[in-house]
Parts: sequence; structure tokens; C-alpha cells
Amino acid sequence: MVARYSDTWGKRETGRRDVDADELAFGLRTRTMGSTFIIELHGELDMLAYQELSPRVRALACPAAHDVIMDLRAVTFLDAGGIRLLLAVREHVALQGGELRLVRGIPRVWKVLRIVRVDRAFTVLDALPPALLGVDAARRDDRTSA
Repeated sequence: MVARYSDTWGKRETGRRDVDADELAFGLRTRTMGSTFIIELHGELDMLAYQELSPRVRALACPAAHDVIMDLRAVTFLDAGGIRLLLAVREHVALQGGELRLVRGIPRVWKVLRIVRVDRAFTVLDALPPALLGVDAARRDDRTSA
């Protein structure tokens, strides 16, 4: 299985004069592995993250991937803006006929989702499925052996 990566962490213009891309405290990385589309989020998911990332998530071309996984393991902060982003992604995926699953993040991030009872709106995984981990491990081995 071949993985395709799109890494946009800190590498794009924000379109805003008051925020430089290097100052953003969040990022998005996508990859497609077979019929699974993975969205990896990192950093602080707040209202600015919602404003910057939600249009990009809606623009993602993943019509063949009905299985979408959003990985929250690298998210360090989550507030109402971040929750709004997660719900927007869920709605976007559902409109395309897909299913969104979340990979559980750190305890303090997950606690926010539990307190507002949004965790019930998602299928939750403790880690990426083993079949997807095997591809990641092989990719890491290729990079370290070079």
C-alpha cells in the first residue's frame, strides 16, 4: 500500500496581515492510504485554527475515501473553535457519504470533548488501525536507512 502525503505545517500564506504562517500554533497534514484518508492535526485548535483550517478541509478532494480518520494525538489545546472544526469536518465527510473516526488525543484535550459531550458524536479509536501503522513504520524505516 502506498501512502500519499500532503504536509502543510507552517508552509503556507495565511492571507492575513496580522498573522504570519510561522506564527501559527497549529497545522494540518493529510495522507491517503488505500481507501482511507487521514487528517493529522497538531497544535492548538482554537477559533483561529477553525477560521484557517475549515476552508482547507472542505476543499480536500477525498471522494474515493469513504473512511476518514482524524488523528488528534498531536493536538495540545482545544476550545470551542477546535470543537467547531471537528464538527465541520464530520459534517463535510457525512455529506460525501463517508464516515469520520477520531484517534483519541491527550487526556486534557479529550476531557474537553467529554465535558461538552461531543465525544458521543464520533467513533473513537485509541490509535491508528494496525494496517495503517505498518505503512508508517515501513516509511520511517525507509527514511532512517537512507
